[in-house]
Amino acid sequence: MVQIRLKEMIAPHFWNTFNSKKTHQIDKGGRGSTKTSKNSIKVNYHCLYESKCSAVIIRRYQNTLRNSVYKEVKRGLSRFYLEEGKDYTAFKSPAEIHLNNGNNIYFAGGDDYEKIKGMIDENTPIKILWFEELTEFDGPDDIDQIIATFTRGNDDWFIVLYSFNPPKNKFHWVNQWAEQMSKRKDCIVTQSDYRTVPKEWLGKIFIEQAEEMRKNDEKRYRWIYLGEVIGLDGLILNPEHIEWVSEDYLDKNNIKILYLDFSIDSGHQTSAVADGCYGYGSDGYWYLLDTYYYSPNEKSVKKAPSEQSKDIFNFKIEMTKKYKAITDKETIDSAEGALRNQYFLDYGIRLNPVDKGKNKIDGLIDFADEFLSKRKFRALNNNNNKIFKKELENYCWKEGTIEKGKPEPDKTEKAFLNGEKYYNTYSKDYAYTYGDHTCDEFQYWVKDNLQKLGLKF
Repeated sequence: MVQIRLKEMIAPHFWNTFNSKKTHQIDKGGRGSTKTSKNSIKVNYHCLYESKCSAVIIRRYQNTLRNSVYKEVKRGLSRFYLEEGKDYTAFKSPAEIHLNNGNNIYFAGGDDYEKIKGMIDENTPIKILWFEELTEFDGPDDIDQIIATFTRGNDDWFIVLYSFNPPKNKFHWVNQWAEQMSKRKDCIVTQSDYRTVPKEWLGKIFIEQAEEMRKNDEKRYRWIYLGEVIGLDGLILNPEHIEWVSEDYLDKNNIKILYLDFSIDSGHQTSAVADGCYGYGSDGYWYLLDTYYYSPNEKSVKKAPSEQSKDIFNFKIEMTKKYKAITDKETIDSAEGALRNQYFLDYGIRLNPVDKGKNKIDGLIDFADEFLSKRKFRALNNNNNKIFKKELENYCWKEGTIEKGKPEPDKTEKAFLNGEKYYNTYSKDYAYTYGDHTCDEFQYWVKDNLQKLGLKF
């Protein structure tokens, strides 16, 4: 019988954690760190040497399985000197591997994992779940749903493996999720890169390419090869250019708000209405003072334009009384007609439709980015303004659009993490999802006030 030496099969940075049975095991790192091959060996090892131990391996899309994890698991079995057709049987449709000891390895896409529940042998419970390329998934809710499906029937141990290359953007949900998970007692996180992998495993050309990138583009090298979160790439606006101050900052520093602006992004059936109240302070800084936010998403009964019009007017009145300041300008998306007409009908006030320009990039985003770079903008850290912070930190380009030369903001509505929800005191309502609504109204405000913001002379 051939003797197997696991230390010869996995890179040194995995030696201390390979045998762990902690429930959550996160592997993040750069290209060539051998995360995937390590996980395939770990899955094979447990399924081969433990009784009643099957595994499910999942990627976001079913059509990516065969040429990635399916092939990697078969390669891993060959390292245990097992032969297909003799020691195990491999099926392609559906993708499964049946070991001669009765344990099975199933492969599924996150878009069709429900289908494999009926195929699983109840006599060999699922003990290992592996999410490969975690960044392909939309958020942790998808992951939690899948985990809940396969944990049933386990009293002793259950392992979830996660492997991914960290996104550049530190506010990406995967990076934030991994940071939260690292604080749990039932979780281990391994950061890995190619530098501890035996050179003969990687080959001369791989190492030469890594070194060439290190010389020519050190920042990109750190992201691709070392798996570091290198900054804000992918974000449309830089949240770090906003200074968040306490609710009582104005009073403590004897700062008076000289006048107010309001800016509205008006939603539709599933899109939120966001209204930002901005004030110019006697200290020369601009402030986001407060936010009205109403999301009709996931609500069977939605507010009518007449109700939203009343809410927005009452918000304005409260801000006017609180800061004892007049309103200079009220801005709204030029594409919005219903709420603008309703507001004029109700109160005789004409909201100013913003000139967005020929396209959103030249007409809105560039001006907003330039304004923030001046570092003259502050936001009060109150509960209502939290939605602005959340949306700004997740305001990203739609995947693939930058590479095509036509960048578009990602308009996807996202769910809050871990059952979190947002409550707005002016709409007196909860929001369970967020998008880019406050980012849009902020950009409308900037574009509609270029001269007084010092962006046009």
